[in-house]
Amino acid sequence: MSSTETKLDHLKEKIQNSEFQNNQGLSNEVSYYILAYNPKDYLIVRKELNNIEHVYTKDTIGYEIKEFNVYQIMWRLLEERGIKDAVIEMEKRDGIDYLSEQINNVLRMTNSDNELVQYIEERINPDTIVFLTGIGQIYPLIRAHKILNTMHQIISNVPVVLFYPGKYDSLSLSMFGELKEDNYYRAFQIN
Repeated sequence: MSSTETKLDHLKEKIQNSEFQNNQGLSNEVSYYILAYNPKDYLIVRKELNNIEHVYTKDTIGYEIKEFNVYQIMWRLLEERGIKDAVIEMEKRDGIDYLSEQINNVLRMTNSDNELVQYIEERINPDTIVFLTGIGQIYPLIRAHKILNTMHQIISNVPVVLFYPGKYDSLSLSMFGELKEDNYYRAFQIN
């Protein structure tokens, strides 16, 4: 059994635990978790997420698991603004760094009530467990630490699990195990 499979087994144990579901036992910390996995194990993670969402339902655990793919949400928000095609052209014309800066500005990613967080907040209730996916797809346009840093200020009453294709050592994130992101230390590891 791979390390990723072990982590997924631990996640399944956690989501059935009432302390996890009710944000208890965390010393007043927000209940944010990161399940870092080897990017080569993406298909294992994807398959297991589908299984988890079908097995662990509101009927079986009393909580609803909602997956939010941040990459898909970003495109949906850009499309709603009518700028999706312009964004694609901007990357060709101005490069990825400029594009990333502009997307972060448009979605107000430095604000705690940014559009991505608002999108998620509008779709959850107190008996939700949030799964954040798509972090590898959205990189480098929007960084995981930026999402988590703004999100925990708004969404603090439900457990949030970030599925991260890389490494997390309870202090820093490393996308794909190679690309260093800024430090993030508020989340607990699922290992």
